[in-house]
Amino acid sequence: MSAAARTAAARGTAETTSDEVDPTPWPVALLLAALGGVCALLAFPPYDLWMLLPVALALFSAALLVRTVRLAMLVSLVWGLAFFVPLTQWASTYAGWMPWIALGVFEALYMVVYGLAARTVMVRRGLSLSSAIVVAALWTAVELLRGTVPWGGLTWGSAAFALGDSPLLNLGPWVGMSGLAFVTALLGQLLVHGALSLLGRRHRGLVGFSGVWPLAIAVAAVLATVLTPYPANRAPEGRPTMRIAGVQGSMERIAPATMAMPEGVFDNHLETTHQVIADAEADGTELGLIVWPEDSTGYDPRQDPRLAQQLAAASAEAGAPILIGTQSAVGETQRLNESVLITPEGDMPYSYAKRHPVPFGEYVPFRDFFRTLTDKVDLIGRDMIPGEEVGVLDLAAVGQGEGSVGVLICFEIAYQDLVGDVVEDGAEVIVVQSNNALFGDSHEAIQQLAEAKVMAVVSGRSVVHVSTVGQSAIFTPEGRQLDFVDHWDQGAVVADVPLRTGTTLAVAAGPWIGVGISAVAVLGLLGALSTSRRALARPRPRRSTRT
Repeated sequence: MSAAARTAAARGTAETTSDEVDPTPWPVALLLAALGGVCALLAFPPYDLWMLLPVALALFSAALLVRTVRLAMLVSLVWGLAFFVPLTQWASTYAGWMPWIALGVFEALYMVVYGLAARTVMVRRGLSLSSAIVVAALWTAVELLRGTVPWGGLTWGSAAFALGDSPLLNLGPWVGMSGLAFVTALLGQLLVHGALSLLGRRHRGLVGFSGVWPLAIAVAAVLATVLTPYPANRAPEGRPTMRIAGVQGSMERIAPATMAMPEGVFDNHLETTHQVIADAEADGTELGLIVWPEDSTGYDPRQDPRLAQQLAAASAEAGAPILIGTQSAVGETQRLNESVLITPEGDMPYSYAKRHPVPFGEYVPFRDFFRTLTDKVDLIGRDMIPGEEVGVLDLAAVGQGEGSVGVLICFEIAYQDLVGDVVEDGAEVIVVQSNNALFGDSHEAIQQLAEAKVMAVVSGRSVVHVSTVGQSAIFTPEGRQLDFVDHWDQGAVVADVPLRTGTTLAVAAGPWIGVGISAVAVLGLLGALSTSRRALARPRPRRSTRT
């Protein structure tokens, strides 16, 4: 029997898919993985090339079509490292290079989980529409897992946060963070399906010039989102806006060795507040609320009568309450990160404690163990403990006008469940108090501001994002920027901020959009595992030189 005949017989004994794809050579696969990770990085701020994110996922998929599982693991790790290590460079500002690299590697391991699952589906099901849907669902499921486990997860680098300037964000109020991740990943699958066909890598199914169709569908789908309407979202009766000022007092740079807040941070914010009040008087406008950032007082005004008196005097001068950010000690080893309201009468009738402290940034899990790896853990002298109540400030209930203000602190804006909580508890607008001074000149501040914009659209609420050193901005529920103060500038964001009472489908659905997509991922993966079919083309037999 000839070699060709033996090969044909062998193929006949194994079940094949209706698709057949040439495997990616390992040097090309590693190159595609590295390039894909870089493209993913460039999709996020400050580069904002959002259209590169589907391309990055397409390159990832093409790189996964290798012969062996071990090589697929390596390819996935390369993609993850090329993306997450530079994306989280801000962590090195206060933690040093070792914790930063450890964070990047840890996040990259999630990409290994995704890569192995996605390769299984593509190899066993082929590059069909159903496999594209399952692979996109797998991306969403792993992103959801990464943003949940462990210690509450880390949502940094979630696909939706690259879409601040994309028409795809119009889908946000309808499908939420998980839905945006799914759509982005599905676009990536369409791109790789079409590209492999046009390159002649597919031998059955969608082959040759017919690969134009997936590419055309991807482009048409993006263009169609431009016409996506926003859901009905009414303003409160007789109260369409609230005049809110967010004060960015700025400060001297924090020394990474001590992480101590510099002296003068309170004075800077008080000085800027007086300027805001003077500008309001000159314009003949009335302020409804003044917001200071996280850690903006230096000391807890509830324990310092001098600070409390100055804040009350400023509040009385403005005729509006001031929401400040401070911290309070709990026992000998713990602390709370809090927002506290000061009224013109000098009362402090409301406080909110941050519900989602950042592991290794605000508290150290398994401190004794991690101390054996690095002494950086001792820079966090007191572990921050989570608050228990959702942050919604009812101004009428505390005798300070009208309106319900959702309160989040720093990284909490990156979690849709926390944003959804304040909306469901009646918030008509959301304020975010942050202290980005810890991250120096890194890209952390602008990345977090992009998260605030995306969450404004997803939640259907205006977001007033205020930082000690920037960047600070106000976004409408449609993502339109009303005011902005740049990094390290001293100033304030001030606007008549739109109030809203409607609930977007994304918020109403809560976690169920992500859960539903994840269920599709699990079922699709189990279906792929249950079959012995293979879509990778077998090695072609070498021609015999015998005559």
